[in-house]
Amino acid sequence: MPLLSEYEVYIFDCDGVILDSNQLKIEAMKNALEAHFSTPDLIAECIDYFRHNFGKSRFHHVAHFLASILVVEEVKRSELERRILADFSQQCRTLYLTAQMTPGFMSFLEQCKGKRYVASGSEQSELRDIFVQRGLDAHFDGVFGSPTPKAELIRNILKQENNTNAVMFGDAMSDLQAAKVNNCHFVAYLPYSNVGEQLRKEALSLHYDIANSWRSLKC
Repeated sequence: MPLLSEYEVYIFDCDGVILDSNQLKIEAMKNALEAHFSTPDLIAECIDYFRHNFGKSRFHHVAHFLASILVVEEVKRSELERRILADFSQQCRTLYLTAQMTPGFMSFLEQCKGKRYVASGSEQSELRDIFVQRGLDAHFDGVFGSPTPKAELIRNILKQENNTNAVMFGDAMSDLQAAKVNNCHFVAYLPYSNVGEQLRKEALSLHYDIANSWRSLKC
């Protein structure tokens, strides 16, 4: 891995990377589904899919739940999707205000002297509001989220900067894949990953790097 100081663009996922919020969001999605369905086995299947596909947008997840797992009639999906997303968003706004920063993140971020961005599967306007409320926005040159797919977010950031000397830090397979298609170096941040072992193996197979803590990474 090149010295981190040699990169000029640093891109971070949010959940499980900046904030210890993965499990909080899993519980929030479970609560949102339970408010509208009384089928524990199917809800559990939805949550399992959600856990293993973290990093994809909530819009993708809820649409998949209704069409492929809960099998809701098409004419009823739109309104139900709206309600579930509204419930989930309301919970996310609350949990994001109290979620802890991942240990050592701010100290590591201070070492990153280039441009710094967030590319998240979280809904963009919601995430930006929370970053402003927590004073985190001042540390980044841009905060981007869904419904734009993560690979497109990274592509847009690199285009905006006119610079491909970049590294992406993520904890989900979708983060790795988004970095890969953009020829962006990738660091798998594992402590809070829902798919830690799978991500570790895939990252190493592609000669990417892994991190078990922010303190283990040095510029």
